[in-house]
Amino acid sequence: MPKKAKILSDVHVRRLKHNVTASGVPRATRYPVGGVSGLYLQCSPPSGSNEAGAKSWILRTLVGGKRRDIGLGSYDRVPLKKARELATETKADIKAGIDPVAEAKSNKSSLKEQQAQEITFKQYAAAYIIQRGKEYKTPQQVRRLQQQLRDYAYPHIGHLLIRDINRGHLIRMLNTFYEEKTETATRVINHVEKIIQRAIIEGIRTDANPAIWQGNLALAFASPSKIAPRKNQRAIDWRLLPDFMKALVAYDTPAGSHPEALCFAFMILTVSRPSEARLVEWSDIDLELKVWTLPPDKVGHKSKKEWKVPLCPQAIKILKAQPDKKGLVFKTHSKKEIPNAYLSPLPDALGFDAVAHGFRTTFRTWGQEQQRFTEEVLELCMKHVDTDATRAAYARSQLFDERKKVLTEYSKWAINGVSLNVSKVVPLAKRQRAS
Repeated sequence: MPKKAKILSDVHVRRLKHNVTASGVPRATRYPVGGVSGLYLQCSPPSGSNEAGAKSWILRTLVGGKRRDIGLGSYDRVPLKKARELATETKADIKAGIDPVAEAKSNKSSLKEQQAQEITFKQYAAAYIIQRGKEYKTPQQVRRLQQQLRDYAYPHIGHLLIRDINRGHLIRMLNTFYEEKTETATRVINHVEKIIQRAIIEGIRTDANPAIWQGNLALAFASPSKIAPRKNQRAIDWRLLPDFMKALVAYDTPAGSHPEALCFAFMILTVSRPSEARLVEWSDIDLELKVWTLPPDKVGHKSKKEWKVPLCPQAIKILKAQPDKKGLVFKTHSKKEIPNAYLSPLPDALGFDAVAHGFRTTFRTWGQEQQRFTEEVLELCMKHVDTDATRAAYARSQLFDERKKVLTEYSKWAINGVSLNVSKVVPLAKRQRAS
């Protein structure tokens, strides 16, 4: 018959410590505390930041004929009396046929499932972005995905639990931009569908995917092919462009106070798209040759060839004025990419009825009214290669020299005596320290 353990008091238990070997090495030690057969206090030596060591309760008993060590919690949280109660209850459960170890695992799993049910769309989308990032070829593709979800999905469904999102939520989301940006809308809802489908596979949702397009959301919207041609983006008259540039300079005073201003100016002078200007990287810029090279994956029309954009003198000045010559050319004061939300409303904020993308239309009408440039060259300045003529030019030399002349003339008109704030751009942190 095994020797019955002495029943230890609270004071005695509090004084228990780990032992040390004959060679002076600390080792974990178990002490029977009595009161319940098999109940021990395990005292572990110090480790890491725990200089005092750790104490925890262990119940050594038989479960299904096999010896098990069952943890009952730490000494700090479970006092002696409670430990004896838990040990007694655990042994009673075992006698009744309940495996406490298996039950604990089941409870833990249920807790994880419950926590998963409380995850928002934005939180869950983060895992999807990481997954897609491994499949994409360039960081720009990842940034584009992040931007689309940030600009179009998160404001409407980002805060909602992914298990609660329904068809009505998605219809209201799409109603805000479907007709104006149909292509973007189809991309966004495709991502949303995949994110929700992943949640269904993982058991976070149990009902049907509300983001499915065919036979579902498609019934609430006109077919993309049936939507009337997109109206031209709001654009200013080309004769007002110098006035806009003056307003842009005033907005960015003192120089560098609004990084999006020089980004906007660069976009105008290169006739680039807002997304292209926001995400241009230094690795694509050659200041010596005065050229901006877009790799094939950034050209935008499934091209196998890179695209070269001539940089006029004013565009070069803007680039040289940037304080940081690594990564993205244009950054916020917090060193992050400039959001589209910073560029789009800027013309309205300055008192001009236009959107960022509309300045490409401004360039186009300026070029047409000059009657000095061919249609082919103007289209290539805008990186349009959708006609036989421009495709042929693209296949040959992209008419680089001709485009350079056009963009130089355009920049002269745009600036029209305006001196952009490019000589004294100082990072915000440095200005604050100086003051």
